This record gives sequence, structure tokens and C-alpha cells, in this order.
Amino acid sequence: MQYLDTIVGGQYGSEAKGHVTAQLVKAGHMQMDRAGVDGKIINVRVAGPNAGHTAYDAEGRKFAFRSLPIGAIVDNRTLLYIAPGSEVDLDVLYKEIAEAVDAGHPIEGRLYVSRQATLLTDDHKLAEEIDGLVGRIGSTGKGIGAARADRIMRRAQTLEQWFEGNDPKWWTWAEPEDLYATDKIVREQNTHVILEGTQGYGLSLRASGHYPQVTSSDARAVDFWAMAGIDPTRRGVMSRTWVVARVYPIRVAGNSGPMKGETTWEALGLEPEKTTVTQKIRRVGAWDADLVRRAVQANGGEKSVRVVITMLDQVIPELADFEPGEFLDGLPPVLEKVNDWIEEHASFDKVGALVGAITFGPTKILFTDHAEEENPLGQIDERALQSALYEIFGKGE
Repeated sequence: MQYLDTIVGGQYGSEAKGHVTAQLVKAGHMQMDRAGVDGKIINVRVAGPNAGHTAYDAEGRKFAFRSLPIGAIVDNRTLLYIAPGSEVDLDVLYKEIAEAVDAGHPIEGRLYVSRQATLLTDDHKLAEEIDGLVGRIGSTGKGIGAARADRIMRRAQTLEQWFEGNDPKWWTWAEPEDLYATDKIVREQNTHVILEGTQGYGLSLRASGHYPQVTSSDARAVDFWAMAGIDPTRRGVMSRTWVVARVYPIRVAGNSGPMKGETTWEALGLEPEKTTVTQKIRRVGAWDADLVRRAVQANGGEKSVRVVITMLDQVIPELADFEPGEFLDGLPPVLEKVNDWIEEHASFDKVGALVGAITFGPTKILFTDHAEEENPLGQIDERALQSALYEIFGKGE
């Protein structure tokens, strides 16, 4: 049996996909441990280093990775894979490996990289600078678009070509069929693939309708599956897509495209946020249920999608101090407020799928009970976590 969780952005990127990925990796290990299942959790990263995914390890140390899968610092049993549809800046990857290793998270022996990943070079960054992409469309200018153009024109080097037959120190070469993409693996091994998508639906090259202020590929689950060499229709694969949406969507600074209800951090009473990679102050807008609904439909609709609402403490400040636990005396008042917010802004009728989890603060997540489809809002409590884990990861049978 194989479980596949795909984490995608429902807005314009920076929705806290790293946070959600880290929590799903952690929950996956927890469920396997509880069920006594001998299996593998494989955290797959696709696309290029133009966006940072942020998460914290068990000691509370912050990591913002642009290339290394975020599961590297969550649980040292997690296998890590950089898939064929990725662009790799070796300086960035080596730096992130060093950060993880220096913090006590071993990488050697559990990191796998595809030979077919595209080498991203300084020439690619320079090409985007000369073309003026940063000022023209709000690009991060990290060279990903130029690298993809070179790959299409058969000019780019693969990592295999760059290493010229030499074995790299930190990883093992592997292709999808070596790790998760065959009938034999699905039939004979317990594997849980957690696919870490990048960017957001609103930045999709073709699907979003926002061209030219978009990224250089589409950013839906189906696009990430192609980059990772995954087919979720394979017999024995149970697939779930998590569309991640923050309460106040953001876009990068500059001429980066339209955003509904654009406002300012000052008007919201919040500290300005800066982008992980470029450190520019982000543009910020109002909650846009229509955009999230479009993202849900583009990622498979109500049957396969669960929505994750992130940074909910920005609109319900008391959540920041809330500790999830078992609620013997009924639902705490703060979670009543959460239910009210979801009902008003992100109900099934508004976004087209059930809210499967909420996050608040940098490290906290609470799953909502979506086991009963007739109750779109669900109830949020500790029992819901176990229910959600069973639905997502199975009962170990």
C-alpha cells in the first residue's frame, strides 16, 4: 500500500506549505509508530529554489529550505528525494545540507537525488537579470525560468552530466522507480510519499489566468506529480491533496500581479512580512474564497482535496497561546471562534472542499474531523486528530 499526500499552495505562494509538510511528516511517523507498521516515509521536493519552505525542528530551531525537503529536520528516519522535475542550485543545496548536519540532522544515507534534475547556474540568474524579469513581473530572479527554457532547448546540463560519472558525497542517485513509482513497490512495501509542492495556484503559468505575472510552470498537484514521476491512479495508491491557504494572502513586492482586497500590514495591525528568499516586504490582501475555490477545483475538487487554513492566529490572536489537547468539558471558546470563522469564510459552500486542518503560530496544527462527509464544518478536538490520521495514513492493517 502507498499513501500519497501532496501539499500545494492555494493562493500566491508563502501559504506555510513548509509548516504543513513538516506536520504531515511528523504525523506520518507517529501513525506508523502507533500502528507498529514497518514502512518508509519519503518526503519529495520538486521544482526550483525560488521559494523557501520554513519549519522548526524539535529543539525549536528555524530552517528555511529552498531545495532540501523540509522533512530533513523533522524526523531523521525520513527519506528525502529531490525529483527529476527539479532545478538544483548546488551552492544552495550544499548550504542547506550543512545547516541540517550542523544542527544534528544527518543527511548522508537518506538523501536521494535524480540524475535528471536540471543544473541551475549563475548564467541562468544573469539571463533573468538581463531580461528584467524582477521589475517586469515581480520574479524572484533566481534563474529557474531560464534553466527551464534551457532544458526545453536541450542546452541545460543535468546533474548526472555535471558530475560526469563521479558519485556525490551527500546523496545517492535514484529515480522515481527506485523509490516509489512501480507496482512492485506499492504491492510489497508500505510507503508514504509526502510531496512538497512549491509556489501557489494563483501563480500558475497557464492555469491561473494571471499571465504574465506568474511563475515558470503550473503549480497544481497534477504538475507536481509529473515532476516527481508519480501516478496517483496506480492500483494500491491512496491519494490526498492538501490545498494550503493563509487568512491574508500575499504576493511578492513589485509588479507581481493583481490581488483582491489589497491592503497594508499597518492597516491589519500586523508586522510586515518579508519574502524568505529576497527579503522584500510582501504585498498583502484580504481573504479571497473565490481564489481558494478555484484552487480546490484545479487540484481535484471535493473528493480528493482538504483545505488547510494557516496563520489563523492573525485573525484570532488568542490562538497563539492555545495548546491542543483533549477537551473533556466541551469545545474551548477559542475553537468556537475558529468554527465561526470557518463557517463565515471557508465553509464547504464557499471553498468547495472540507477544511481538514488549521495552523496557528509557527509550529501548531489542529486537524478537524472530516470523517463524516455530511458535516462539512466538522468539530475540532483531539478525537478529530486520530480520525484524520486514520483517514490519511490508514490503520496499519
